[in-house]
Amino acid sequence: MESLPGMWRTELWHPLSVHFPIALLIFATLFILIARLVPVKWKDKFSVTGLFMLIPGVILAWWAVYSGTLADSVVGRYVCDPTVLEDHERFAYISAYLFSGAALLEIGIRIKAMLRSDKIKRYLSILSLVVLLAGAASMSYVGHLGAKLVYQQAAGVHQPSEDCAEFE
Repeated sequence: MESLPGMWRTELWHPLSVHFPIALLIFATLFILIARLVPVKWKDKFSVTGLFMLIPGVILAWWAVYSGTLADSVVGRYVCDPTVLEDHERFAYISAYLFSGAALLEIGIRIKAMLRSDKIKRYLSILSLVVLLAGAASMSYVGHLGAKLVYQQAAGVHQPSEDCAEFE
């Protein structure tokens, strides 16, 4: 009788770790977008909340990229169309770089706010919002490619035997 593979296989670290940065980065983008659109008295609260979600989201996004690289070394041998895996990896890097840049821009906005430079702060705010939206779009595509890998090519998924003997 075959035994089931363990749940702590290296290729499973990636799907376990991607959901936190996705949630944090999407909500950070939404909070910062709202901060740019709401009345003056709420701007700072939304903006700071967005930054406090953006920074850990970026750190966890880089962990997801790293764990994806580990998973690639295992599942890359079994997928039928490796171009999907390559695109998934490329856009994951693009997303992580975009959100990293947005985090630096948001920190720069806070520094410029201390220096009272409104014109530079406004340009940084617009640039940050554009980078955040590009990051969110890129991350959405990464998720789409990840879903194609799992649901169309069974990347990292255990295929039970025909008689399911390993579950007895």
